[in-house]
Amino acid sequence: MNFEDVISKRRSVNFFDPNKEINLKLFEDIINEAVLAPSAFNLQPWEIIAVRSPEAKEKLFTTCNQPKIKEASMTLILVGDTFAYGRDNPMWNIKIDLGLKEEKVGKIITMCETVLYPTEVKRNAMAVRDVSLFAMSIMLCAKNKGVDTHPMIGFNEEKVKELFNIDDDKTVVMLLSIGYFDETKTLNPRERRLSYNEICTIV
Repeated sequence: MNFEDVISKRRSVNFFDPNKEINLKLFEDIINEAVLAPSAFNLQPWEIIAVRSPEAKEKLFTTCNQPKIKEASMTLILVGDTFAYGRDNPMWNIKIDLGLKEEKVGKIITMCETVLYPTEVKRNAMAVRDVSLFAMSIMLCAKNKGVDTHPMIGFNEEKVKELFNIDDDKTVVMLLSIGYFDETKTLNPRERRLSYNEICTIV
């Protein structure tokens, strides 16, 4: 698709065809494109748990009671690391290989700890912000390849963490069902979006 078509045709579809599975190579291609999304210091504080098997779908379904989880080819649990700026993030080593000094890395980490993300609220906001950018990138890359998506935030995070062994220092940002729209169903018309004149102030 051209970019305008991707933007205009992407919808949060409510109905997925349970008989159409997304090819795993296609899914890999979507993710490898989507990781070009921006993140603070390019630390990429995200990981994906792709819920694909019937057993895993049943587990996830108990956390939010959304039929899409059973119908979609898979649902992604998008997880953010609230301590992604830590020295154990392998991205720091990549930066050092590219010429960044270890001393500079230490200064950036200290700035993250003391200025940018000194509280749990700010650490969580960082993870949610970056993973949300990644999620939007996934949705657009998927639509470009003819694959549909639906993001969800109505779930029991603690239960998701427990069932899928997610560390306490990480946050479950959203669930993202991915697959193919059930063509026997009809989506509601797209609701009106606020326009430039309604949301933009130039100062």
